[in-house]
Amino acid sequence: MRILAEYFRAQAELCREMAGALSRQDDSVISKLRDMAAEFDHNAGALERWLAKEALAEALQTGLPNLH
Repeated sequence: MRILAEYFRAQAELCREMAGALSRQDDSVISKLRDMAAEFDHNAGALERWLAKEALAEALQTGLPNLH
């Protein structure tokens, strides 16, 4: 799952780079690319939060101390 979150982050960055490379800054394609970047970031964040909760739950089940 962590790899998937990293993939989403990379795709978000790619969308932002493509939006920045377009010359007409009022282009609807730029807006769509930025929206896609935001969605990729959101999905990555959701996965990362889920992974953190799973790791905490596993640590609590195995009796390991919380090492924040």
